[in-house]
Amino acid sequence: MRVLIIGAGLAGPCLAHGLRSHGHDVRLFERDGAVDARAQGYRIHINGDGDAALRTWLPTAAYEQAVATSCRAGGGVTMTGPDLREFTAIPLPPDAAGITVDRLTLRRIMLQGLTDSVRFGAGFSRYELPEDGTVRLLLTDGSVTEGDLLVATDGANSGVRRQLLPHFPVTAYDSRLIYGRTPLTARARELTPPPALDGFLGVLGPDGRGLALAAQRFRRNPAELGLPPAEDYLMWGLTAPAGRCGPDFFRLGAAELLELAADTVADWAPSLGALLRLAEPGYLVPAGIQASARPEPWPPGPVTLVGDAAHPMPPAGLSAGAALHDAGLLAARLTSGAPLLDAVRRYEREMLDHGFAVVARAVRNHEGEYGDPP
Repeated sequence: MRVLIIGAGLAGPCLAHGLRSHGHDVRLFERDGAVDARAQGYRIHINGDGDAALRTWLPTAAYEQAVATSCRAGGGVTMTGPDLREFTAIPLPPDAAGITVDRLTLRRIMLQGLTDSVRFGAGFSRYELPEDGTVRLLLTDGSVTEGDLLVATDGANSGVRRQLLPHFPVTAYDSRLIYGRTPLTARARELTPPPALDGFLGVLGPDGRGLALAAQRFRRNPAELGLPPAEDYLMWGLTAPAGRCGPDFFRLGAAELLELAADTVADWAPSLGALLRLAEPGYLVPAGIQASARPEPWPPGPVTLVGDAAHPMPPAGLSAGAALHDAGLLAARLTSGAPLLDAVRRYEREMLDHGFAVVARAVRNHEGEYGDPP
């Protein structure tokens, strides 16, 4: 089987490893020019479902590297107010166990064994469906390739999904998000609230402002395993109402984003603004927040969706695990021996059930309703 994957983030490589291990011909296409072409997704938690997919479908050596370079964390989730005076531990759901990693390090590990299958600088343009049941993929570098199945792992703004499901129901929140990271120097450690050094800390304001903080402390430096070196850092994400961020938010440069972030928490505990001002300018990223409703079923065909391409959700620490779960599920269905369309039909039904249950939880968490409903 010839499988074409759009997006070489985490879910795409996981699926590629699983299919290649069963003898299938897999090609990954990535719009970025290189693995580290842009800053994105620093410290991420992969829940038990996603971790199981990695453990099942990655080569053993790659999974062992992922564990070796994972984060030395175990403090759980804590919430506090802007003054940092009271801290409240949040009970975690049963499936919260998993692995916490630096996204770029994990991505490098996963791509090590796929160098002959990945083409960078080749984004999605459109696809065509010939009468023979295959799929023809047209890429932004001008090339054309054909396969038996096209899989979109290209994120919440998936171009494949826009063509496949042009009326897909997505709702944008009236808020903005700034991602950043601060090197975990001695000074940064002094400023960081203790719950953020060992786990995940959410600082909630009364007016739509919020700040997430979590330290990435490597069990082993990636350099010890032959990977590019990396230093410990504090990941943070600042949420604010869109009106507070201005109409030019997505065009702001790094210095302007940093100033906006520091100004947004200027009336909070002084240590928080000081932490943000120590951030690395090259790692400041503006983002929107969106959620999706479950779409009406569509006929199975030689095009399918994985992860945020299928079920965009607010940032709540759940999307990476859901995407990897999808990748593992699709790998299992495609290697089951069933006819292609039967495998895709079963995958999509199971993926939508699981994925939109996770979306519902992510929405509740984003809106401050933690824990599972009764």
